[in-house]
Amino acid sequence: MLTGLNGATGGREPARPRLSIAMPTRNRPELLERALGSALEATTAVAEQVEVTVSDGSDDDASGQVARRLLADWPGGHRYVHNRPALSLPGNMNRAMQLATGEWILQLHDDDYLRPGAGQVILETIRRTPAGERILLFGVDIVDADGVAHRRQRLRQERYLEPAAALRQVLRNSSFVRMPAAVVHRAAFEEEGWFDTTLGGPCDTDMWVRLFARHGVRCLPATTCAYTTHQGAATAAMWRPDTIRAACEIFDRAVACGVVPERSIRRWEADFFHQFILGGAYRSLRLRQRAEARDVLRLFDLPEIRHLGASPKWLPVRVALTAATAGARKPAEPRPHRDV
Repeated sequence: MLTGLNGATGGREPARPRLSIAMPTRNRPELLERALGSALEATTAVAEQVEVTVSDGSDDDASGQVARRLLADWPGGHRYVHNRPALSLPGNMNRAMQLATGEWILQLHDDDYLRPGAGQVILETIRRTPAGERILLFGVDIVDADGVAHRRQRLRQERYLEPAAALRQVLRNSSFVRMPAAVVHRAAFEEEGWFDTTLGGPCDTDMWVRLFARHGVRCLPATTCAYTTHQGAATAAMWRPDTIRAACEIFDRAVACGVVPERSIRRWEADFFHQFILGGAYRSLRLRQRAEARDVLRLFDLPEIRHLGASPKWLPVRVALTAATAGARKPAEPRPHRDV
C-alpha cells in the first residue's frame, strides 16, 4: 500500500528541483522528527529549489503523522509513501531515491541530520561544480545518540579525486563516505543503477565503488551534516560473517572494473577489513561490552580475512584491542529455577 503527500499546502511543487533529500525510515518517529526537521530548517532559505521524499516502512502511522505535520506548511516539494509490506533497508533507500525528481540527490537516514544552512552550502557548491562531475562529498560530524560530536571528518581544502584516487580512498578506508555527506547527480544513479539489495548492509560501499570508478569525487571541506553512531543504528549489526563475505564480493567487483590493478586493490582490502573489524570492536568496548568486542575480533579468523595477511597500518591497533579483550567471556546464561 502506498499513501502519498505531494507538494506544499496551498502551493505547487517545483517542476524540477535542484536538490532532492531522500529519507528512508522505519519505526523511529522520534528520530524521523529530528532528521526531517533538520532538513527543512537547513533548506528553508532555498526551499523553492529543494524537494524532500520520505519512504516509510513503519508498522504503524506514527512516522506518517510526523511527516504530514512537518511538511504541511513547508514551501518546498515533498512526497511521502508508506510501504506495505515493508521493504528491506536497501529497498527502502532505493524507494526514497526513486521518488525523487531533483537534479541532485542527498540520502539522509532518519538517525542522521543536516546542519543549519547546509542547503545553501550544497546548492552553491552545485552551481560552481564543473560540468560533467557527478559526486560531491562534504565534511561530516560523527556524533553519539545525544548529538555530542566525537570526531569531525573533513578535508582542509577542496579537491577533485580522479577515479583511481577516489577508489583508493573508498576501498582503503571503510569510513571514507558517510551517507548524508554525499550528494550525487541523479544521472549517475540512473547510469549505474540503484543500491544492490542482494548485498544487504554493505550495499552503500558497493555503490560508492561503482560511482567513483566512473566519475571520481569532488571533496569539500564544508561540514553539512551529522552522522550518528548508536546501538539502534542499522550498522550496529553489521559485524557478522555474512557482511564480510558481501564486502569481499564488492572488492572482486572493483577488480573486475579494471580502473586500478588488482594487486593494489588487494592491499587496500586488507586495510579496509582491518579498519572495519577494529572499528566494530572499539564500538563495543566504548559500551563496556568486552565479550562482544572479542566476538567482533574473531572475524579475523575467517578464511576470507586470513588470506589477506596483516595490515601494517592497523597492526598496532589490532594488538591493543586484542590485549584489551583478552579473556573476555559473555556472562553465563542463568540456570532455570527448578522446584524440588
